Amino acid sequence: MVDVKSLMSGIAVVIDDALDPEKEDKTDRIFQIVGKVEEELEIPFYTTHEIPSDAICRNLLQSASFILLDWRLWENGSSQLKKEGVRKNIEFLEKAKDFFVPVLIFSNEDPSDIINRLPQSLYELNDEHGEEKNFIFIKGKSELEEGNISDLIEGWIRKNASVYTLKAWEQAFYESKRNLFNSMYEKSLDWPKVFWKSYLDDGVDPSSSITGLVNDMLLGSIRTDIFDKNILESGAHSVAGADIRSLMAEASFVKNEKLPENETRSGDLFARPKGKYLINIRPDCDLLRQGEDVELYCIKGKKMKNKEIKESLDIDKEERFKGRFNERASESISFSLLAGKSIRFNFKDLEIIKFSEVKENRVGRLIHPYITRIQQRYSLYLQRQGLPRIPEEAVKDFIA
Repeated sequence: MVDVKSLMSGIAVVIDDALDPEKEDKTDRIFQIVGKVEEELEIPFYTTHEIPSDAICRNLLQSASFILLDWRLWENGSSQLKKEGVRKNIEFLEKAKDFFVPVLIFSNEDPSDIINRLPQSLYELNDEHGEEKNFIFIKGKSELEEGNISDLIEGWIRKNASVYTLKAWEQAFYESKRNLFNSMYEKSLDWPKVFWKSYLDDGVDPSSSITGLVNDMLLGSIRTDIFDKNILESGAHSVAGADIRSLMAEASFVKNEKLPENETRSGDLFARPKGKYLINIRPDCDLLRQGEDVELYCIKGKKMKNKEIKESLDIDKEERFKGRFNERASESISFSLLAGKSIRFNFKDLEIIKFSEVKENRVGRLIHPYITRIQQRYSLYLQRQGLPRIPEEAVKDFIA
């Protein structure tokens, strides 16, 4: 059973023109709504009568558990005010989506009128999936007076796997983060300085190294039994192959715009003309010491055609896919690595090149465990040992 109180903990943001101190109307339904949510979820509120300014929007969205938005924040009777109000609402919703903050729109207006004004990027109206595809939840204010608000929110979370996964993971992450930093602080309040000096003495980038240290400690301590199978297994929808390939790319590859410009790591992928690529397999410990002039150990790769992908699939006798590729000892295949492209990397060609010479052509980074697998296969390739040929006469009894 979903524990709404724990999943939706944090700061709730409420935006409604009825909260304007100069014309506050305590009879407005928003006060009953806020009171009910406070009572049922026991969370603090940030309330405002207008869309927050850009100056505070980022900090607010980073801290928000969810947003309660009244759609109509403008005076009645002016089409221009309505047009401007809708524009501001949409801009704010786009910012909320960037931070993946769930938005609950409760309005006196017909929900369908609101939906029709939202761009498809914010709210995709789909007969098969309905609200389940969206981080926006839209209901009339009157509906909240008919039942338990937390039941409505719980029902929405149960149908929206992305929102549920985010909230469940956040809960486990914050618990792990608090435990980790409390534990380190008890040992020494200067523990970051201790490691910073150690990394400086070792000749590696201290900022990057402390980031990796904290990430590794969090990964080792965060709970993994946090998801409810009854939610993630129920009502599963068929997903198109192209969408699955996109998901796989997101899970294995970090695009270049999200990487530090002057930092190179194992897994960095560089584009070459005619569908060719270079991928760096040199260990990170060698790369963090030397700046942009560090030499990369790159193996060459080439975009695969659909026919090549089909021929490489590992298929059993019943023509069922085994979930892997048939790879030669001298290669490694990365499936749907970049914008749906699958790349075959050939171990026979190793190119040593300076990062400064190719950094402008970097398209992203293959992350663990995918780059680790390529490194391991390359290591096996370098150490492979051939055996004498088996005489044909020795196996005639088996093939007769």
